[in-house]
Order: sequence, then structure tokens, then C-alpha cells
Amino acid sequence: MDKMTNKLIEMKDIIKSRRLELGLTQQELADLCHADRTTVGKWESGDIINIKRDKLQLLSKALNISHLVLLGAEEYIPCEIDEILIYDAIYGDTLGNQIAKIKNPYPDNYGQFFGIQVAHPTFINGYCFAIFNKKTKINSGDIVAVSLNGNEAMIRKLYIVDKDIVTLRPVMEEGELITLVENDIKDMNVIGKYCYAISPFLE
Repeated sequence: MDKMTNKLIEMKDIIKSRRLELGLTQQELADLCHADRTTVGKWESGDIINIKRDKLQLLSKALNISHLVLLGAEEYIPCEIDEILIYDAIYGDTLGNQIAKIKNPYPDNYGQFFGIQVAHPTFINGYCFAIFNKKTKINSGDIVAVSLNGNEAMIRKLYIVDKDIVTLRPVMEEGELITLVENDIKDMNVIGKYCYAISPFLE
């Protein structure tokens, strides 16, 4: 069988496949595109095929692929389900640049995983890939990727002091202790729970 190219993959299938690769729900994708969930459902079912230019741009950014891929002008290569995408940074719900794609060393674990490249002195080349699970329960004391006010995600230990106070403590010596009180907590976006670190040499 010939390798499937983008010409044989409809936009609706690309949208759904890429959304699942990134671990996004239809509602989360809708929020990123300033649309509603039913609209995303219609994109994925093919009920809407002529997507407006502004929505196409937002969709391209949310899915972190070129709009040319969505339009069929460039090939779409789906990510294997046992692979984890690594980004240089994440800002709130916005993914940065994809810089690597690695095999999931624990493919039987349930979750939706992503990685961030972070500086780490114990690794030979001075950095590692920190892997997070997007869809898992967060408990007080967990290490998380967390974004405040849509800024670049930090890696912190999250402690729930009470319903109105949360502290974010640095995992290593560097970094400041951050205390969030009442309304400040609403600006906190916990993106995922830390699972493990991988050396880039193991890609």
C-alpha cells in the first residue's frame, strides 16, 4: 500500500488527529479558537468545510501546524500514539515551538503527555526533557507545569494551603516562592503533572 499523503487526508481528519495528538478536548480547542464546542465538532465531522480565514489562523496556531497543512498544500504526517511531543516552552494553553518527538518509554500508562525542554545541571548537555501528564488529578505537593496570567510555564511544587491560598515552590534552589491568594488563583493555569525526565540522547 502506498504511503498515505496529505492529499488523501481530509481537513476534518487532520483537525481531529492533531487535536488528539496534543491531548486537547473539543472544548479546549474551541476555547483556543474563540469558537464553541459544537463548531469544533462540525469541523471534525466535515459539516463545516469552509473555515473562515481568522478561524483558520487560530486553528493553525492551536494545533501547532501550518495552515498549508490544513488546506492540503503540505503533507500531514500524524504522530505515533506512543510518541511524546517536546516543546521549547508553553504559555498558558499556547504551545511554543515543537523541537523534538520521542518514544514514550511507558506507553501503557494512561494519560495525555507532553514535554518541555528545561535546563538541568545533572545531565551531560545541561538540559533534559521534562515530561508531564496533561490529563491527571493534581494533588497538593505535586510537581506541575504551571502558567500565571498566560506567561511561560514554570515547573513548581504546588501546595494547597487552604481554599484561598496556594504556594508554588521552586523544585531546585533557583526560582522564587510564589504565594497566590484568592483572586490570584484564578490566573493560575496548571497545565500538567510532572512524570519523569528524559535525556535528549534517548530520543
